[in-house]
Amino acid sequence: MAASLPTASVGNPFLLPVCGCGGPMNLASLEPHPMQTDQELKTFKCLHCGRQQVFTVQKRAQKIGDYPR
Repeated sequence: MAASLPTASVGNPFLLPVCGCGGPMNLASLEPHPMQTDQELKTFKCLHCGRQQVFTVQKRAQKIGDYPR
C-alpha cells in the first residue's frame, strides 16, 4: 500500500498541514520562489517521521494598503 501525501489546509492560512503518517507538520523554512516574485516556498516538516512537503503560496502583503480588497 502506497503512503498518502500530506494534505494542505487550503484556504485557511492558520492551519498547518498533516503528514500522511498522521503526524503534525511545522513550518521548517520560508524562501522566495526562484521564478515568481509574488510567490514563496513554504517547507513543512513532520514532527514524527521527518517527511518534508513544499507548498507554493502567495506572498503576504508588505503593508496594510497592499492587501487585496
